[in-house]
Amino acid sequence: MNKQPHNYKIGSVEFTLSEYNTSKKSFDKWKDEFLSMPEIKKCKVWLTGGFLESWDTFDIDIVLTGDLTNNEIKKLLSQGRVIGAKYNIMIDICHWDKEPIYIYEKYPHAWGIGKWKEYDKEVQKKVVNIKKLNLSDSYYINGKLVKKVHGAKKVDDGLYEMNYIYPTLKQESREYKSKPILLNEH
Repeated sequence: MNKQPHNYKIGSVEFTLSEYNTSKKSFDKWKDEFLSMPEIKKCKVWLTGGFLESWDTFDIDIVLTGDLTNNEIKKLLSQGRVIGAKYNIMIDICHWDKEPIYIYEKYPHAWGIGKWKEYDKEVQKKVVNIKKLNLSDSYYINGKLVKKVHGAKKVDDGLYEMNYIYPTLKQESREYKSKPILLNEH
């Protein structure tokens, strides 16, 4: 993976990764520390994405679900990234209004299970709307804007709501096989 240091800024959170390390050992260290936070008792923590697929990936996707206050969500999103940086892991973390397992089980095409082009046209029309909460509507690497979500709505200082429709182009272009994994007991 890339060995050049990268300085990230996502909302008020800034951190540097000297290299990308998505090893199971580093992830387990992150998981143990993150799951020890008291706010975790009020939510579910899901592991999703390319890390489960054993793809060459530079980040690990984490989804939080559950009834949390805005301050609790901000703290968990911020600390998830900061703890990740401690272990040289880029943690891509956000809060969803639906559990990832719901999409996987009820709308597998929207999760990216199987080959998109092989799904019937009527199935392809079925979409899932997700409200995501994140620390910012944009993020920067080494001072350059690399992602900006248009239409994001500020719901609190340092917390933005974004509407996503699944499947995204990413789900349509890849073939996912793995079921989201719940990392904690709720």
